[in-house]
Amino acid sequence: MLSSACQDTIRAAVWLSTKPLGEYYHIQKISDALNLPYHFLAKSLQKLVHCDILLSRRGANGGVKLAKIGSEITLISIIEAVDGTAFFDMCVLGIGECEAEKPCALHSQWEKWRTEMHEMYSAMRLSEITNDILQRKIKRL
Repeated sequence: MLSSACQDTIRAAVWLSTKPLGEYYHIQKISDALNLPYHFLAKSLQKLVHCDILLSRRGANGGVKLAKIGSEITLISIIEAVDGTAFFDMCVLGIGECEAEKPCALHSQWEKWRTEMHEMYSAMRLSEITNDILQRKIKRL
């Protein structure tokens, strides 16, 4: 459902949230730690910088860091920064004319699930995933 870029960006944000607040990390270090392609990750993380989720700094001591604490960052903010809002607006079957006035067969059920997913992502904070990592409920990022 979420693009692979979005999933990888969430993983990178979670990785950053497990590190000491205020320190900048080179994107190469993040890509190595998560086994992700550097250029692909750099592009996605730049979107988080533009949406004020990350801060970036150039130079030898540069890199990226979270712009705020994990409890202030929702998953929906990351999803919208990377994938936009189209997922929550489009027809699940990809039918261009599907809308409330001309619904497809799955429209009413998808609308309900889409609303529930949006609410779930809006309520979920980065810090909740970080806590699961730190408590070893999640074994691998």
